[in-house]
Amino acid sequence: MSDKKNAPRQTPADAADLRKRAEKQAVAMEPISLSGQTPESVRQVLHELRVHQIELTMQNEELRRAQAEIEAERARYFDLYDLAPVGYVTVSEKGLILEANLTVATLLGVNRGVLVKQPLSLFILKEDQDIYYLHRKKLFETGVPQEWELRLKKLDGSLFFASLEGAFAKTNGASTCRIVISDITARKHAELYISRMNEQLQLALAEKDRFFSIIAHDLRSPMIGLVGVSRLLVNNAMDFPTNELHAVAVSMKDAAEKLFTLLENLLEWSSLNRGIIVFDPDEIGLKDVILRSTELLRTVADQKKVVLCCTVPSDVKVFADQRMLDIVLRNLLTNALKFSNPGSSVTIGATRDEATVVIAVQDNGVGMDHCTAAKIFSLDKTTSRIGTKGERGSGIGLILCKEFVEKQGGRIWVESTSGQGSIFKFSLPIKDRSPGPGTILHTDASKRAMMCQPIMNHS
Repeated sequence: MSDKKNAPRQTPADAADLRKRAEKQAVAMEPISLSGQTPESVRQVLHELRVHQIELTMQNEELRRAQAEIEAERARYFDLYDLAPVGYVTVSEKGLILEANLTVATLLGVNRGVLVKQPLSLFILKEDQDIYYLHRKKLFETGVPQEWELRLKKLDGSLFFASLEGAFAKTNGASTCRIVISDITARKHAELYISRMNEQLQLALAEKDRFFSIIAHDLRSPMIGLVGVSRLLVNNAMDFPTNELHAVAVSMKDAAEKLFTLLENLLEWSSLNRGIIVFDPDEIGLKDVILRSTELLRTVADQKKVVLCCTVPSDVKVFADQRMLDIVLRNLLTNALKFSNPGSSVTIGATRDEATVVIAVQDNGVGMDHCTAAKIFSLDKTTSRIGTKGERGSGIGLILCKEFVEKQGGRIWVESTSGQGSIFKFSLPIKDRSPGPGTILHTDASKRAMMCQPIMNHS
């Protein structure tokens, strides 16, 4: 098409050559004889020649104007076809490219001359070629326009999403397919983004439903206990002996503590999901944080006669947010105490490599099966279980642990066998690199035994 636009135009030299060839033909023709002609007839002949000359001049001017209009139309066609915002390509019944505009060449990153006689499938991703073949075959069989989407390959190997609209046509008597190609990569990325946002929205809705379920279920139990005990006191306070009043007070305290723990976890979880918790990591001593958490839980451990044992040396440091680490340790220790058998122990240890410290909270309690362990950190799964003394939980504590650990660049997991206890482990980064990978942060067996004393003795 551009070749037509750039066709050579007639120059003065071409006109002179044309004049010479005309004169040569005129000389070869029989001479015109004016003998026997009257002056009037000669004047008539000259007049006719002059009129013909004027007619030829006018016709020549018309031809020039027509040629100028054709050139303008060619230029407009060039703009409409070659510089269109979408690609145009004509494909034979065998799938070979017969004609393509500049936009197609630009989209594919090749010279337009390279495209002609090449199969269009050469520029289609292998996994999407069946889509192209199916629609092309259907178009030639039925003549019905086809629309489809696939991925095209550029010369440099990069891919982009394209929308193709094909229509049947006859070109020089042969069946062809005229295809409009549009780059829809931006639209596809937008659709993918919207899809991801919808998935996150569905997850958020599921978490919200779970959140309300937790509130409805787990607030109800301790509240029933508080209301029941309160009514009992109101109706029979004067008739209770001292020891029974003390038992009632203990029940009220236990119910209030459960409510407080649940509300605290719900508040932390809500703050985290609303993005209002400030992440402020620093290098902190791990053992100090552990001892602070165990001190808070000493009463619970004493009630179940469970020994809390820390084997982490005093010089071990982690790079973490202290508040988040407190919450993680408190929840893991509470969970370990909940499922520990009376008279057993809960051990907090750690191992270290060049980049991380792995903290382990181990109990010798009831443990769990593989199915329970696989969903214990998921909010949309019901994993709340009853402890060895009937303790109930919301299941949200471990969710908090997972989110807080991952926010600090670590991960959390559980190793457990039903009836043999559980080991909850989580990793945190370290700021100062210490000796050797796989170093256990307690020395030999004798030193470990000295360190593994009831934590209340150290406090």
